[in-house]
Amino acid sequence: MAAEHKIAGGHEMAPARVVRLANDIAAQFSVQTDERAAKAIAAHITMFWEPRMTAELVFAVRNPDSGLSPRAEAAARLLATQH
Repeated sequence: MAAEHKIAGGHEMAPARVVRLANDIAAQFSVQTDERAAKAIAAHITMFWEPRMTAELVFAVRNPDSGLSPRAEAAARLLATQH
């Protein structure tokens, strides 16, 4: 089971899980330009993920060693501006 971390507000974090999922989604947009892919990945996450998972991803992108692929990281940064 992935390690979970508590952050302010008692939020449960499982960063490895959301990072893996975001990277898997990003891989599906490999034929698009970086900018278009980041927007599409962010839209997919907004549409299909629970808000709690999106918050975990936004938290994970703050870590320079998050493990996010460049496109998944760009999408997470877009999501961070919306939250």
